[in-house]
Amino acid sequence: MTVSLPLLRRHGWRTTLFTLLTAVSLPATAAAQAMVCGTFVSEDTGTTLTLHSANEGVRQIPGQAPEPYLLSRLGDELKLADLDNGGVGALTVEDGGRLLSDRFNAYRLQKAATCRPATVFPAASCRAEIGTCLDDMLFASNDRLRQWCREDVPAACKRLLANFQSGAHEARTLAATRDEGPDRDAPEVCKPDSAQYDQAACLEAARDAMGQAFAKALLGGLAAADASPLPAAQLDEITAICQAQTGGTFCAKAAEALWDAGRLVPARDALQRACTRGHDPRACERAAPLAGLDAKALSPVAATSLPCGSYVASQGLMDHLPFGDGGMIDSGFGGKLRARLVDGDIRVRHDQGDDFVFKRLANGNLIGMDSWNRFSYYERTGEAQQCSAPVVFVETPLPQDCPTLGREGGAQACCAAGKLQGCNAAGHQLALRNRWAEAAPFYLKLCAAGVREGCENLASVYEHTGDEALPEQMASICAKDGNGTHVACDVHATRNWGLMQVSAGLEQIAERMAAEAEADDDADAPAQAPAATKDSSNRNRKSGH
Repeated sequence: MTVSLPLLRRHGWRTTLFTLLTAVSLPATAAAQAMVCGTFVSEDTGTTLTLHSANEGVRQIPGQAPEPYLLSRLGDELKLADLDNGGVGALTVEDGGRLLSDRFNAYRLQKAATCRPATVFPAASCRAEIGTCLDDMLFASNDRLRQWCREDVPAACKRLLANFQSGAHEARTLAATRDEGPDRDAPEVCKPDSAQYDQAACLEAARDAMGQAFAKALLGGLAAADASPLPAAQLDEITAICQAQTGGTFCAKAAEALWDAGRLVPARDALQRACTRGHDPRACERAAPLAGLDAKALSPVAATSLPCGSYVASQGLMDHLPFGDGGMIDSGFGGKLRARLVDGDIRVRHDQGDDFVFKRLANGNLIGMDSWNRFSYYERTGEAQQCSAPVVFVETPLPQDCPTLGREGGAQACCAAGKLQGCNAAGHQLALRNRWAEAAPFYLKLCAAGVREGCENLASVYEHTGDEALPEQMASICAKDGNGTHVACDVHATRNWGLMQVSAGLEQIAERMAAEAEADDDADAPAQAPAATKDSSNRNRKSGH
């Protein structure tokens, strides 16, 4: 991310951006006379800015990939356009060109160099018209982006990839929210030519359809879980684009997309290219553990049982996976996580709305596939161990049985009628208003019915309220099951109740301090409010507002 040259995000940014970058697009000869080339250093951050010529340079933030810039000197300002990220900015030129500064950094000339001849870019190319090009990039067609990408503007390649990913995500979301089977036509009551046409009934059907869409959104997990893999043709295309790159961070982005799609070898190769050609230290760090693995070693196999014992990686959020009895893992943060097998993958639930996902390799080691542990290679350590088989918990899927969620009071009515989706939505509505204690009974009904979301949300209530009755109620639900397979048993065993109690205590202290501060503000307010204000307040109280 560009720190000292922030993107323009204020109102009217497109006009401002065009004005600024039109200056960057000016012929280099207009500013070459006053340019001082060489390496400039920010003493505060260690960031270097190297000006190669009147219109090209590169910035190097420690620990990050170098950022190529197009430049243009106009009076006492040096305009810059970041070719890798699309950001723009300006630096003030001082001390005869030996000091370049903005409100974030001051770059002082450390080593002067002879300016290279200014590069002349092909007419009508993105680099020749960088102002217009960057201004249009957000809304450019994919074909236009492909052309600019071929012209060695990495920001265009990254925008193309972002478009691919947005399209894949939208397609997945649409497929998940669409009614099963082929798309249905409008109901007969909504067709003016139908004998069953009824405007009021059509309005009611529309409300129900909106309610069902809202209900599906409340199910959670729809878009939170895994990344949406790109189609094969797009994966082939980004692989080819990466192979043509000479710099920038596109290959690191491509590696993530390829890894998410299960193309581990091309992803590893893209990481290596981001390291060697893009000089990206983070890519080098990620690529190193994978460098010695051939295609066969990087070919996952379907897991038929959970791992047992200790697995260690040099990177990743979970750099140590100590698998124990029943699939339990000590998280290292004072809590427990539980692994399970899903379609040959090893999945581990956590409290951020999705799973850690690991695949087994032919050599018995593991590879991280989720965004938290992507590119992590886990090697088995220590002696072989024996672990008891995992428990198979009985869960009730959260049904979509309340089409009236979008209506006032619809969720509560559904819950009262025994419809579990209504209980979930009613709890959410209260929790979103910070009325956690009131949400607890709704989540308790879900948990008792074997719905995992209800038990997990009940634990969230405890984290906000510290109500000691909640873990006891969950333990009671587990005990009533008799054989320890109720989902409440799993949630109760994998929560760090002590840490959550501390969190609740801190939240209550913060709320109390906020209330006291508000009371102090009220005490400091003028004793006599203006008449218009008092009348308005009285009217509001009478009307219930």
